[in-house]
Amino acid sequence: MDRKLLMLVIAGIVAVASASAMYAAAPAKAPKPAEEPDDGVQGEYAGTYRPPSAPSPSEKAEAKVIGEGGGTYRCILTLGEGDKAVKVELKGKAEDDGRVRLAGEAGGASWTALIEKGKALSAMSGKDSALLTPAVRKSPTEGAMPPPGAIVLLPFEDGKKPSLDAWANMKGEAAPWVPQDDGSVLVKGGNIQTRQAFTNVRLHVEFRCPYMPAARGQGRGNSGVYLQSRYECQVLDSFGLAPKDNECGGLYSVSTPKVIASLPPGRWQTYDITFRAPTVEDGKIVKPATASVVHNGIEIHKDVKIDHVTTAGVGGPIKSPAPLMLQDHGNPVRFRNIWIVELKE
Repeated sequence: MDRKLLMLVIAGIVAVASASAMYAAAPAKAPKPAEEPDDGVQGEYAGTYRPPSAPSPSEKAEAKVIGEGGGTYRCILTLGEGDKAVKVELKGKAEDDGRVRLAGEAGGASWTALIEKGKALSAMSGKDSALLTPAVRKSPTEGAMPPPGAIVLLPFEDGKKPSLDAWANMKGEAAPWVPQDDGSVLVKGGNIQTRQAFTNVRLHVEFRCPYMPAARGQGRGNSGVYLQSRYECQVLDSFGLAPKDNECGGLYSVSTPKVIASLPPGRWQTYDITFRAPTVEDGKIVKPATASVVHNGIEIHKDVKIDHVTTAGVGGPIKSPAPLMLQDHGNPVRFRNIWIVELKE
């Protein structure tokens, strides 16, 4: 073989080997959970329940159906109201015909249920029966427009992409989140902060958690609203779960919400927050911050003291005023219609 040709062949082999070694050494990127379209099964249902001994009219019945991935579902069925309400948890899977059959027990009684996609949920235990249809619940403050004097941080007009001029990334550069045609912005590219700093405020925020049935825990529609960039009110798909400080509406590591007021994923939700900043003297907090939170029209916190920076909040010297921060936790959450009213001391 010609010497020059031989050298070229050797060089090529070395280059391929080096590239292969580099490729093998590069860590594989973990796939991020993607939003799935509403499957017509998950969500809320409302209807009536008629136990054999019940007088007419029938009693109220409600159900929350939570997607858990792979065509499996969990259903929390509530029969009746108040202290006499019976709760039944059922589990099941979608079958080839698209219907979902579920089963569970409560108080020693066995229950079965059938969900016909987009139509009805029927449940039965012996002679007890319930019939429910899909229900769409909305927050009473969804779409609330800013009052006179409010500072509009994320303008909302359905069908028009919003401006992110009031926001920046954490380096003070243009905010990377992606404006959408429905008037919202899609979380992408890191946390963002308001360019303006605030002290005591009344804040309105609308958010939409994606439907991610295969995800679990903190990986299921996660984001956060950080008051003064330090104190987080958690954003998460907590539909059908018990209250915890790290579930939706929780003041992270500080306070558990009174109830989980979450709507199903894919629905627009609201926070209406009244926040009083900490009193700082000589760089030290002499009076802690407080927050009251209304989630989808339901009060979940009342004048809660926040005495420390919450997880993933901006640390360092306590400054007031300070920006509002929204979190990118790697999930396709959306925000819209954000405004602030500054409160007097």
